[in-house]
Amino acid sequence: MHSFRSLPSIRRSRKALVAAAAAALLVAAGSVAYAQTTAAGDPVTSETLSEGDTGQSFTIKADGSRHLVYRKAVIPPGASTGWHFHTGEEIAVIHSGTMVRVNGSDCSERSLGPGDALVEPTGPDEAHFGTNRGSEPVVLYITDVLPKGADFSEPAEDPGCENAK
Repeated sequence: MHSFRSLPSIRRSRKALVAAAAAALLVAAGSVAYAQTTAAGDPVTSETLSEGDTGQSFTIKADGSRHLVYRKAVIPPGASTGWHFHTGEEIAVIHSGTMVRVNGSDCSERSLGPGDALVEPTGPDEAHFGTNRGSEPVVLYITDVLPKGADFSEPAEDPGCENAK
């Protein structure tokens, strides 16, 4: 004689299967609805404000707490930064215009234009002077990695470079 389940047992199994399938369908539908709501929201965006390249080797030192600043600097035609040095690391990208950087230790000049990047060395032995000898403003995007409470730069004595004008 074959062993068959009783009819009420089969009905109970079918009901359980239908209930499980319905629950799975509701969960799946809820997931799809949630995904559509999330996807329909505002996307994350990113806008490159400026970019540049440098051949300089550099290391960013962080021996303690640091204050990070991202800023835009504008040097009008004929203006200059004056002699100064940096108290923390400064990474800059020239967005537009042409800036001439005069190194205080040997009076050498470096001309920087759009797409050029520079990493400024730190400390009083690294005094330099930036000037705009062109006809359009120099726009720089700068990231400063500063010791807490430090200024972007400190004034430096003029080392007597005749080309720093």
